[in-house]
Amino acid sequence: MSLAFADNVQKVGTITVSNPAVAVNVILGWQPRYVRAYNVNNLVAYEYFAGMAAGKSLDNANDSDTQNSLNAAGSITLYAGRAAGAAVSGTVSVTAASSVVTGSSTNFVGELAVGDKVVVNGETRSVVSITSSTSMVVDKAYAASAATVALFDVAGKGPGVTLGTDICDTAADVVYWLAIR
Repeated sequence: MSLAFADNVQKVGTITVSNPAVAVNVILGWQPRYVRAYNVNNLVAYEYFAGMAAGKSLDNANDSDTQNSLNAAGSITLYAGRAAGAAVSGTVSVTAASSVVTGSSTNFVGELAVGDKVVVNGETRSVVSITSSTSMVVDKAYAASAATVALFDVAGKGPGVTLGTDICDTAADVVYWLAIR
């Protein structure tokens, strides 16, 4: 199996939780048939198989345990993606001469990534950092102020999987994930 083929059928990654109140979308470019997420801090593994409404968790999934208990929680669900030019959730406000974008009912952590190009009030910028679900910094200060307007994702997002708030449940938790097509 070549590396290029492997990249098309499986992906792995790590997420450090910044805001446990919001789900995190993992963009894969395809929808997986199997996903496993492991929260290193609370020692719980979560699995999703194609056809399930949502994933399940295996509590106390560390090496020293001889038996894991199945829990109904474990919200791993498929993420359909977002079309290019579509608005992200919530509204944003920007101030002239500032590069900070402040959101209301937004989920910057779960919907955007560093490097994404976004449009606010007709001004296109690149995301430099995402501080929280409601605050991020772009590469260039805005020329004009705008309040409670839509923020558009220029490129959109491919499909993938959403790791719910029961998986990413505490700030600074580390979650390892594996997705297989």
